[in-house]
Amino acid sequence: MGIFIAGACTVVDFRLGAIVLAVVPAGLAMMRAMPEPWDEVWTNRSKSVDIATGLIFALVLVALAFVVPETR
Repeated sequence: MGIFIAGACTVVDFRLGAIVLAVVPAGLAMMRAMPEPWDEVWTNRSKSVDIATGLIFALVLVALAFVVPETR
C-alpha cells in the first residue's frame, strides 16, 4: 500500500515519493521496536539488527532521492 501511495506522490515530486516510500521501512522498524505483544512476528532474529536495517534502508532511500538530479 505504501508503494502505491509513494507512486501517487511521485507525480507531484520525485523526492516526495521517495520520502513517502522511506516511511514504509521506517514504520516497520518502529513496529519492531514495540513492546512484547506486538513484536512476536520476528521471534527468530535480533531486534536491534531489524531496527537498524529498516532505518538504514529508509535513510538510503531518502539520500538517493536527493542525490539523483531532477530531469524536468
